Amino acid sequence: MEETIDLRELIEIVLKGKWVIILCTIVAVIIAAIMSFWVIDPTYESKATVSVNNGLVAGATPQATDSYFNEVITPGAYIERIKSSQIIDLAIQKSNLNKYSVTGVQENMTVENIANTNLVTVKMKANSASDAKALLEALLTTIQESLLTEIQDRIHEDIKYYAAQSETEKENLEVLLKQYRQQAEALNLPKSLLLDAVISYNNQYILNFDQDHLSEMTDISEQDLIELNEVSNEVKTTASVYRDYSNKERQLSAFSEVFRVDNKLLTISAPVESEGPVSPQPLLNIAIALIVGLIAGTGIVLFRHYWKSSGQQH
Repeated sequence: MEETIDLRELIEIVLKGKWVIILCTIVAVIIAAIMSFWVIDPTYESKATVSVNNGLVAGATPQATDSYFNEVITPGAYIERIKSSQIIDLAIQKSNLNKYSVTGVQENMTVENIANTNLVTVKMKANSASDAKALLEALLTTIQESLLTEIQDRIHEDIKYYAAQSETEKENLEVLLKQYRQQAEALNLPKSLLLDAVISYNNQYILNFDQDHLSEMTDISEQDLIELNEVSNEVKTTASVYRDYSNKERQLSAFSEVFRVDNKLLTISAPVESEGPVSPQPLLNIAIALIVGLIAGTGIVLFRHYWKSSGQQH
């Protein structure tokens, strides 16, 4: 035969054990209060919101310089960089808060990209409100400086490359011009076909052989004219390559002087010191302890009643 307990009986059992329930509740609340006020160290949080926008417009014609920042200045790349050990270590040194470790900062930092936007929120927790703010400010400054340095280094490497290539093509051009002059002088060409050897960006180095010029040189063999024209074409090609490298060097040099990242990493909401700790929350902890104490006390009372009832039946 099944044993049933009606609601009245259940209430009576609970009322009989009310002091057990009250005691459990008081103990739970006292423990929660002691832990919240005296044992657990308070944790403070500082928050910042950054707009990460490389300025590129979808569908627009890409510029030659876009490649320097279109991949490194994105919300995803920013999040990975700011969480990296290298950036955090530099930020700790910059803030002079060496009591914090890289691992500790990583565990207490939250970085998120707001859905469907280029906004990134960064939250930093620390043992004091001032530490949380200082660490977060150092992080934002460090990542900005790191990106600027990295991009400028890439630009300067390319400037060196274009400068070296430009110098090489200039030397090749000088050799070809010398060869052209020697061949032209050997053939006693008209003075109108001999050009100044000074190299500049805008010189037209070789005149085209038109029909009028060729008619004046009937005493020159066709083979000599062909060879001279081949040198002429080499000079034009080399001059074009030389000007291309020189232009790229000048353009990158000018770009490096004006390039910035602070207009691509805009701090929408700067870090501030929190007015109070985010944890522990004493009132919340005490409220939870109150509920847990009531549940635990009630469970003990019901279990005790069941234990006694089972013993009497046997």
